[in-house]
Amino acid sequence: CTEHKPHSCFPEQPKQRKKRSRAAFSHAQVFELERRFNHQRYLSGPERADLAASLKLTETQVKIWFQNRRYKTKRRQMAADLMASTPAAKKVAVKVLVRDDQRQYSPGEILRPPLLSLQPSYYYPYAYCLPAWTLSACAGNQ
Repeated sequence: CTEHKPHSCFPEQPKQRKKRSRAAFSHAQVFELERRFNHQRYLSGPERADLAASLKLTETQVKIWFQNRRYKTKRRQMAADLMASTPAAKKVAVKVLVRDDQRQYSPGEILRPPLLSLQPSYYYPYAYCLPAWTLSACAGNQ
C-alpha cells in the first residue's frame, strides 16, 4: 500500500458488540409487571418511568417486557381461536378386549374391521390374530 494513511490499507474490522445478557427479574418484579399489565396493556412514557423506578428496572426493560407480554398474549389468543375453530374429534365405539387383566372375548372370536371382513382370508392370512390367540384358533375361524 503506497498511501500514508494506515487505515486505508487495512479495512476497519467491525467492532464486535457483546450480546446483552438476559435480565433476570425477581418474582416481586414479575408479579408487579403482571399486575400492571392486567390493568393496562400499554404504558405512557411517564407511567413507564414511574413503574421502572419503583421496580428498580430501566425504562427499556419495562418497555420490552410489556412488548413481549403483549405478543405472548396475542399468541395465546390465536392458539385458542385456532383450537375453537377446529372441529371436535369424532368419537368411535371400540370393543373392549381386555378389562382388569381379564379377556373380554372368547378365544373363537375373530376380530376384523367390518369393511375388510368381506375380503377373502387368503389376502390377510394372520393379520387379525392377536398375540394371545393360538395360530390354530385364528386359522380355524377364517
